[in-house]
Amino acid sequence: MKNTKILYVAILSVLSLQSCSNDEDVKNEADLTAIAFKADVHIRTSSLSQTILNYVTTNYPNLTIVEAEEEDNQNIEITLSDGTELIFDSAGNFLGEDNDEDDDFGDHDVNISDLPQNIKDFITTNYPGISIEEAEIENNGNFEIELENDIELIFDADGNFLGVAHDENDHDKDETDINPADLPQNIKDYISGTYPNNTIIEADIEEDGSYEVTLNNGLELEFDAAGNFVSSEDGNGEDEEEEDGEDD
Repeated sequence: MKNTKILYVAILSVLSLQSCSNDEDVKNEADLTAIAFKADVHIRTSSLSQTILNYVTTNYPNLTIVEAEEEDNQNIEITLSDGTELIFDSAGNFLGEDNDEDDDFGDHDVNISDLPQNIKDFITTNYPGISIEEAEIENNGNFEIELENDIELIFDADGNFLGVAHDENDHDKDETDINPADLPQNIKDYISGTYPNNTIIEADIEEDGSYEVTLNNGLELEFDAAGNFVSSEDGNGEDEEEEDGEDD
């Protein structure tokens, strides 16, 4: 009987340890479906103020815009086709180039080797075999990590996982920026003929092969995969008549 009691206690101890271990596993298991909003919110190039568009056109005439974001301090960050990042305030005033050598504008790149160990451990555990492509500290202190499979993760300043990065305004996931010179000739002919006083400030090819071209007056033009004109809209999303699109 004594041996039976000892065996019973031993079994209870093992079960208890297993239960604690399982509870700990559940506690440590990350919710990879969690969503965390990015500090920088994507905005359409066509919705940028004319002040910003004019500044880019005048000072960077051979470059195009590949990305535009509004930071949570209301600054506007513009990334050009050569990787240059320009910072404007909410009124469109140019503040400077963001070269990541200092922290003038609140966010900066981080060497992957300098990331907190718990962030690196989290990624190794939950995304095995997937490398970190880029790491940044945003102006709100959070870490934004982009993996080589294009998934972006958000961690707080202590390296705690907050969620997969989400930007409800980002409509560019299925777009690829292209050099305006590489647009089909009929698109270039249409633009030069219809909008002779304007230049292309952004050009994208969509996943379905269609084209989206933004002019330096904020007008956004859509073309099908064969380069035929489909539609146009201004920066507010309103349809434009072709004859009204010509700006000086």
